[in-house]
Amino acid sequence: MISVFDRLGRRHSISSVFNDLVSMAICGFHQINIQSCLTVKDAENENRYLEISNKYGHQELEDFAKIIGLIQLQVYEAPYADPLGEYYMQTISNGKNGEYFTPEPVCEMMAKMQGSKNSIHLKTAFDPACGSGRMLLAFAKLNPDNFFYGAELSNTCAKMAVINFFLNGLRGEVAWMNSLSMEWYGGWQINQNGLGILPIEKEQSRIWSAPPQSKQNNKGQRIQLDLF
Repeated sequence: MISVFDRLGRRHSISSVFNDLVSMAICGFHQINIQSCLTVKDAENENRYLEISNKYGHQELEDFAKIIGLIQLQVYEAPYADPLGEYYMQTISNGKNGEYFTPEPVCEMMAKMQGSKNSIHLKTAFDPACGSGRMLLAFAKLNPDNFFYGAELSNTCAKMAVINFFLNGLRGEVAWMNSLSMEWYGGWQINQNGLGILPIEKEQSRIWSAPPQSKQNNKGQRIQLDLF
């Protein structure tokens, strides 16, 4: 995968290539595409895909397809891992602005602290600064039968989380937004009402329309409530 990225990076900025990859993958895994077996197309989604793909030649688009295929194989061989996040962190962000994702072993430890394997069902897991979604992936590895919600300020990271959710079969939503100011930039529902990714507006977002609340316990401490 790295060698294919390097080849694409000779003509284009590697950060732009990476963002275009996850953007086109989201377009390709659009709910209408999947559920109609490509017999029906969403016009807005098609225009978004063509706007990106027109920047590249035929061979380069084949390289994009190879990368997406390799990522799918990696997810098949190691479910709930985060190859996209690892590549992004090591090659693109390089710790810029202090951007380091939580190490996967730490994510797994924190997930185990929430409950043993298959002990939690039909609950909501929410990460207000989800990055590529690896904390939620770690929780899903132990307890997949739940609903997963992540908010993220970085456009590229939010899109990585969307792809990670989709490929690992998580049901939920990713919001590209500022979790502190509640400024909304975009969002996606993943594997809700069937398989696939569906772009949403803020009025359709459960994260934006019903943000987490907190209250004081009997010791006067602020505690987090469930998201919904």
